Amino acid sequence: MGLMIHSLGELPIEAKREYYLYLLDYGWEEPLSEVLFKNFPKMADLASKHDAVVMRGTVGHHFTDEVLSWHQVNGQPSEGILPAILITTIHPRYFQMQAKEHRQSSATQMLLIPLRKACKTTSDVVSLIEKVFKDIKDKKGLPDFEVAKELKKGKRGALVDALILQPNFAGIGLDLKAIAKFFKLK
Repeated sequence: MGLMIHSLGELPIEAKREYYLYLLDYGWEEPLSEVLFKNFPKMADLASKHDAVVMRGTVGHHFTDEVLSWHQVNGQPSEGILPAILITTIHPRYFQMQAKEHRQSSATQMLLIPLRKACKTTSDVVSLIEKVFKDIKDKKGLPDFEVAKELKKGKRGALVDALILQPNFAGIGLDLKAIAKFFKLK
């Protein structure tokens, strides 16, 4: 399923999926962001087949709440993060409500893949999209990535726990057990 939304609260609470992917950018025309959005229909098709939903803002609009905005992502300056793909297992409504109430359930974590660090060319973005959805389909971890930075809620401005990922060059990436542990899933 693919959705173009203005607000995180627009997805009906009954629409549950195993994964929620957000396409984040800051509204400027940039080749990496452009190829991400050009491939939105393909991502929506892949998501619909694998119990996931991919979301992007409407033209000229961004997801804006305390956790996500084009100024900052989870309390961190957006310059080093955006454009990015955010992956989480929590429904956007809960994600939004918990951030506004300054509380966090055990499921309010996110994985961020900053495109500038993961991709040098627009072709790299397409390959990244294919890898992420293949891993979702195969119920695997993200073997092509490793943790670049871990953010803990309440420390250094972070509003929720998050892992910022980077490409893995050593051959050992995040496995499903490590991701499940981070998301506190059994």
